[in-house]
Amino acid sequence: MRNMAVLLVGLAVSIPALAADDRAIDKNLDLILRDVHDRGATLHNGGDPAGCYRMYQGGLLVARQMIGHRPELQKTITTGLQTAEREVAVANRAIALHQLIEKVRGELAKPVKVAGPEQINIPPREIKPEPKPTAKVVEINDGIIGRVIWQGQPLEEVEVSFVTLGLRVPRIYDTKSGKQGVYSHQSLPPGTYLVILTSGPACPVKKLPERYSTTGTTPLRVEIKGHGEKFDFILQ
Repeated sequence: MRNMAVLLVGLAVSIPALAADDRAIDKNLDLILRDVHDRGATLHNGGDPAGCYRMYQGGLLVARQMIGHRPELQKTITTGLQTAEREVAVANRAIALHQLIEKVRGELAKPVKVAGPEQINIPPREIKPEPKPTAKVVEINDGIIGRVIWQGQPLEEVEVSFVTLGLRVPRIYDTKSGKQGVYSHQSLPPGTYLVILTSGPACPVKKLPERYSTTGTTPLRVEIKGHGEKFDFILQ
């Protein structure tokens, strides 16, 4: 999925620079999703439903990050991604995300509703790296390594996404926790990232708390300095 995310960022950059106006963002995002949809359809029709699914998934993750002015649509994307992930057949997952992309594009064509009372946003809680993790993990010189802990126990098969902060078009880097809850990403560039955690198909915990699944609600944030960082994500 990492390669797909890089490709999708390239698609976003290929569209004229996003204006500050929310309507312009919606229009440009609609063009990006149309391109993503067409590329995915080509993969699916060529006999690669898995590639199609990952293409659609990556496009929707990028879209979700770009529509902070549409919080309800962000929730729709999150729910749709989770629903598709529960499909057993990958072809059905691809079809579910095809339908979700069409739904999102339809919503983007509608004017943004006037915001209600101002919402109180809780700033992300920065997790400080421990000098030595509680479990033995491989030493790395670049990127990040650590464990996902759920209710005091290591948790395997959690999809871990690092979303850049401070870039006009966000970049997404994905990995997954393995045995003993250990995850790693050795090519993560220096910078500040929000961390999104969702249960993979084989994860013992079928659904993690919703707050960990979107950039607007996750309390997890890390700072990568380029010397090899160690962070344990302790979930409750």
